[in-house]
Amino acid sequence: MLRIHTLASGSSGNCALIEAGVGLDRVVLCLDSGIAQRTARGFAEAAGLSMTSVDAVLLTHRHSDHSANIVSTASRAGAPLYAHSESLSTNKRTSWAEITRRKVEVRHFDDRGFFKIGPLVVTPIKLPHDAEPTFGFVFETDTAKAGFFTDFGRPEILMEPGLLDGMETLVLESNHDVDMLAKGPYPYALRQRVGGDLGHLSNEQTFEILASSAPKTLKRLVLAHLSLKNNTKEIALESAQRALTQRGLSEVNLQIAPARGFLASDAVQA
Repeated sequence: MLRIHTLASGSSGNCALIEAGVGLDRVVLCLDSGIAQRTARGFAEAAGLSMTSVDAVLLTHRHSDHSANIVSTASRAGAPLYAHSESLSTNKRTSWAEITRRKVEVRHFDDRGFFKIGPLVVTPIKLPHDAEPTFGFVFETDTAKAGFFTDFGRPEILMEPGLLDGMETLVLESNHDVDMLAKGPYPYALRQRVGGDLGHLSNEQTFEILASSAPKTLKRLVLAHLSLKNNTKEIALESAQRALTQRGLSEVNLQIAPARGFLASDAVQA
């Protein structure tokens, strides 16, 4: 069994739980913790899980909407924190002083350097984003494979031959509509950042990935990190569905990760 539960997704905060294995081999990982811990606990309970008993905590990158409570989450759970060394100590809440005070064990990873947590093999994939370094992840067990990729500005990395092969579940950013961003309320500099090569994926770029590289094994696609001001669920869903249909995958279960709220996506049900 491999299951991804999104608890929050977007610029106001991000958090997800990755559940893998069964019985004594079962593990639960927290991926990012950029929302209030009380909020995360409530959403986790809706998924039948507990934030204070996760087996490990993973950090994608240093931006506060992903990292704000990462150290405190690991501390409360007594779980190791997996992160790239350059993603930590960028603010007081992720400082080495705070990590030491809270007695959190940090385990460093690098691009493509896979590691195991129980039955789960985790492979970090470096992504182009303006918080250097930023990572997405491939999750694998003996029977299932899933991917989680948000916060990157160019699609090419996920179009690499073979990277998505075998995945049954994919959580993928579809942040903004190009026209809405251009005409929206953001100041010019922020529009340039979001739409730039180190910003966030547009619906059109997500379409490119899916139309060219969505694996034939794909069963569930979750569109994530949608902008509340520069996108709509309807536009993002329509674009992704067209790409899947073009790829011959019209039966894929297509969902939107809520900005706040529990959403479960199973790669394989036990």
